[in-house]
Amino acid sequence: MPSNAALDALGHAISGSIGTGVTTAAVFPLDLVTTRLKAQRQMKSSDHYDGVIDGLKVIASHEGGIAALYNGLGLDIGKSLVDSFLFFGFYTYLRQQIRHPRVIQELAIGALAGACSRAITTPISNVVTRMQMQPDTESLSQALADIKKESGISGLWSGYSATLILTMNPSITFFINRRLAKRIIPALEEEDVPVAWIAFLLAAFSKSTATIVTYPFQTGRTRLQMPTDLGSEDSTNCERGLETKSPAQNTKPLISRIRGALDKTVFGVILRIITKEGLRALYDGLRGELFKGFLSHGLTMVTKGLIHRLVIRLWILSHPQLRKRLQ
Repeated sequence: MPSNAALDALGHAISGSIGTGVTTAAVFPLDLVTTRLKAQRQMKSSDHYDGVIDGLKVIASHEGGIAALYNGLGLDIGKSLVDSFLFFGFYTYLRQQIRHPRVIQELAIGALAGACSRAITTPISNVVTRMQMQPDTESLSQALADIKKESGISGLWSGYSATLILTMNPSITFFINRRLAKRIIPALEEEDVPVAWIAFLLAAFSKSTATIVTYPFQTGRTRLQMPTDLGSEDSTNCERGLETKSPAQNTKPLISRIRGALDKTVFGVILRIITKEGLRALYDGLRGELFKGFLSHGLTMVTKGLIHRLVIRLWILSHPQLRKRLQ
């Protein structure tokens, strides 16, 4: 890959990760509440929230004040930095290999970049979810040990089946954002409309659209990542595949085994939610997620743009030979 392309990919990776880290901290309380809203129908706890605002109030008043809204923040920022760095790096590199990608190619590039980055960060994502659901989780090592004790090493990747589907979220987001920006921004530049605000609104709108499309899979992933001791006995056993098996069940037909395996995936969880709780349960916490996505992605893309330009300029200024080659 040419040096300027490598520099561009590195600039996007660094600026994207920093922008994501800043916005992750800004919207973390919303993330915590929406995570609990997605799972609260299956929780044993008597504290059920009527919405995002009620959830923020209850957590702050019952779990130790404002600090309780940031339980797991440091780990989530670390995960977000790594995840975003990998995603923007993979995405920019892959995007540069195809000059004029078709719609399917562009979506596939985003999905592949997301799948690669999330394969590395899914265990940390599981730990963050556990910390958000269980305020008494003290450390990363304790959470990892609890997960391995409950589900084995594979439990660290619980919900990755949903994550593979959710890789379409950034793909859809970037696809919509690129298409709208290509048509709208040039026209508005001629009218002297501030481009930064337009970039914010386009990014936020793109993220919101992608969130609505993929939200049921977010709910399914949260259910799969729930600690076993928080869910009701029936639902937890079903979603983790921990039902007590009799000798007769161990010899059940191949079709039944396939069905049982599918029940442990996000598709099985979603089907169970629809059957037992209704379609509406798939969208618990959607308003908070949309608000969070609107703020976080819009701020991320604006921050990313500013930092990307700064990183490129600093790198070129610190390497005179590179500056001459790029001129």
